[in-house]
Amino acid sequence: MPTVVGVRFRETGKMYHFDPVGIGLRRLDKVVVETAHGPGVGRVVLEPADRTDEEITQPLRRVLRKATAEDLDREAQAQSRAASVLERCRTRSRDAGLPMRVVEADASLDGRRVTIYYTSEQRVDTRALLRELSGELHCRLEFRQVGPRDEAKLLDGYGPCGERLCCSRWLTAFKPISIKMAKLQNLALNPGKLAGVCGRLKCCLRYELENYEEGQRELPGIGTTVYTTQGEGRVVGLNLPERKVQLLLEDEPTWFPADEVFSHNGCQGGGGCGGACGGHGG
Repeated sequence: MPTVVGVRFRETGKMYHFDPVGIGLRRLDKVVVETAHGPGVGRVVLEPADRTDEEITQPLRRVLRKATAEDLDREAQAQSRAASVLERCRTRSRDAGLPMRVVEADASLDGRRVTIYYTSEQRVDTRALLRELSGELHCRLEFRQVGPRDEAKLLDGYGPCGERLCCSRWLTAFKPISIKMAKLQNLALNPGKLAGVCGRLKCCLRYELENYEEGQRELPGIGTTVYTTQGEGRVVGLNLPERKVQLLLEDEPTWFPADEVFSHNGCQGGGGCGGACGGHGG
């Protein structure tokens, strides 16, 4: 099995595999690696380890070296150039009246190639802007359209919870989110409450989903008739995270732990009534 190292170019960006070519690397080391657009600087997030071909992202390129002070200086210069190109692009796109929001820019280590990320509600013809800026800045430019979630990830910020955005802090990939997840968690279906700063459903709707789905499988459904040591009752409420069931007993709603609620009474061959019905379980 080939030995590979995992490298990210952004704090929460996608992880790529590289051949360490025998260089001793540890987590958080900065390295210069081969990319499709020339040398790039990234950070080791997965130390060298053997992986099967199916686990490796292809094509497998090489780690060139540990980043030197000179490499880090060049990286800082590239970031400065990217910031300059970003502002120039924002100004030019506004002057041209293009329906786009320029979000972020990335420059290659040598500064000869800059990728500009933008969002738009429609398709934008960037060819004229591309020619104008390429000639003015003497570098190769590439425009790349991204979605609202990617925009939030690139810009960073704070969510309604008061914490830094998950997508900018630790979330490395976006997974599908649906309104069914909010319904299962008994959340108010208020778009303003369920949407994140990106305007899409919050990623955190997935975080406890597995716990709710497990609780839904284990607990009786609303309206079901069940039995407890206090008698027969009808399910009128569920607390899935805490595994509790609310029963209507003699017109009085009462909460019970799930392990004290049974689908049949003990005298019918099941356990749980504790003799409360006056019969015998065995």
